Amino acid sequence: MSYRGFFGTSLAKLPSKKALALVLGVLVLFFAMFVLRSFGELGDLGIFRITGFPTTQNYLLVFQNDAERRPTGGFITAYGILRFRFGVPFLDFGNVYDPKLVQKGEQFPDSTIDSLIGGPLFPGHGFRDGNFDPDFPTTAEELIRLYRLGYPKAKFDGVIAIDFTAFENLAKKITPEIIGKTGLFSQIENRVQNIDLHNPDQLLERKNFLSGFAKKLIRQIVFVPPKYSAAAKSILNSLREKHILLYFHDTKLQQIVREKNWAGELPFVADSDFLAINEGNYGGMKSSRYLTRDIFYDIEFTEAEDGSFVPLANLRIILAHRGDTAEPISGYYKSFWRIYTPLGSTLTAGEIDRGFDDTRRQIFGKIVAMNPDETREINLQYKLPLSVFSDGIYRLRLIKQAGSSTDHIRVTVKLPLGFETVSDEFDARENLAIFETNLKSDENLALKIFPDTIPPRLAWQNFVGGIQKINLRFNEHLEESSILPENFLLNDADFRNQRTDAVSISRVQFVPPQNILLELQGVSEECREWYSLQFSGVADRHGNSIPDTKVTVVQWLDIAGENCDPENLL
Repeated sequence: MSYRGFFGTSLAKLPSKKALALVLGVLVLFFAMFVLRSFGELGDLGIFRITGFPTTQNYLLVFQNDAERRPTGGFITAYGILRFRFGVPFLDFGNVYDPKLVQKGEQFPDSTIDSLIGGPLFPGHGFRDGNFDPDFPTTAEELIRLYRLGYPKAKFDGVIAIDFTAFENLAKKITPEIIGKTGLFSQIENRVQNIDLHNPDQLLERKNFLSGFAKKLIRQIVFVPPKYSAAAKSILNSLREKHILLYFHDTKLQQIVREKNWAGELPFVADSDFLAINEGNYGGMKSSRYLTRDIFYDIEFTEAEDGSFVPLANLRIILAHRGDTAEPISGYYKSFWRIYTPLGSTLTAGEIDRGFDDTRRQIFGKIVAMNPDETREINLQYKLPLSVFSDGIYRLRLIKQAGSSTDHIRVTVKLPLGFETVSDEFDARENLAIFETNLKSDENLALKIFPDTIPPRLAWQNFVGGIQKINLRFNEHLEESSILPENFLLNDADFRNQRTDAVSISRVQFVPPQNILLELQGVSEECREWYSLQFSGVADRHGNSIPDTKVTVVQWLDIAGENCDPENLL
């Protein structure tokens, strides 16, 4: 292929600088293609599409501090602009405290946040607080919009978000000496003592430090081929665990990252349960770094009168602030938590500060505030829509928050007795299923539910209220119409004495939901005597009936008399 055919023009007709740049770009791209082959799945993105070769491509890079967790990962502590010119990358860093990126006339997306960070000293909503929406594609477009309010001529082809955990994990694999033994967070803290005091000189130092850090890391990755594999594994792991998020205007690229779950989307899931727990730390400190998050999600399916399922969810989130009072890093914590559930979920118990829907999901919002060494809980109970159960399967999608690393979650699903469950993800135990993990990435769970085909089982039988009543308790709810007096027969077993009582059952009474009370006649008072009870036909609410069954009922009285020698008692 000629140069003209490949590039659409002749190198001889290009100005010398452009021709040189084009040749350099070709060399860089061929080298980059070789590099990406070592990066496995990353190569699926396509180097030509990412760089826009032979034209230009611009990406907005946001660096998120996950120690101060925000909806898409963390507080935007710095940003950069990645430019590709003829495939050659150029990276420049910017200052998020640039006055042009603070828009005093802009309203915060949610009035609840005004109560957390508003006030006379708040400069106004702007770029650095633009990652309010947990759905990264939505946030990416918002960041581009907010940036262009300050720099109207800026044009971007996508947004890339990287948090400190991704940086740190990559550096540990590639060049651990640049972060030292204490890690990236401590490096920044040591260099910028007043990291949260908005000191312009120290903010510039933070920008310069991140810029130098990033450039050293990139040089180590690009120019040391033996480290390609380790770099690829680290980057892919950060993509899977949502420490790196990608958004592209190129529809094909965006489709690829969506399919790989690298897009940071908050998906709409039909015919499924859905749980996304999202923290927004707006206290101005890094207390999220010292927060433990234990999540317990219990779903119980009960049965309505018509036999249909009624799914009820109990959500318990335990938050413990294990940091010290060490401002400005760790101290008073205040945040806005949002719990995303299926559309149609109805709160039945628990306190929230805001409840709303976004036309696709039901959202419960709660403000949480606490000091170090304190614990807070969010407890909610809500009815789930029937759509979470379809085709005999309960499905649940757990969405990991970008930037989080400490979510321990346990899910239990309980069905009425008699039902059986099978699952590849849950630990299925008859009518109970359990799933437990430290949530590193999104989880898709499915639980196959098999109808009840097992008859009720008699749990226990005993005399109650003297000697003329017997209580029968079964292991599940009974169908009242199946309890017929003619199906019950009681006889004296003559086990302890030879006197035969002429016993009979005068009344059979159903005691909802799973007891039967037999009223008797003719039972003689004995310290110990055995009676034989025979019954059949008792059914559960699914029509599973007990066949002919014979059990023993013992009259157990504390009296003296014949056959009551303690040595002979059983």
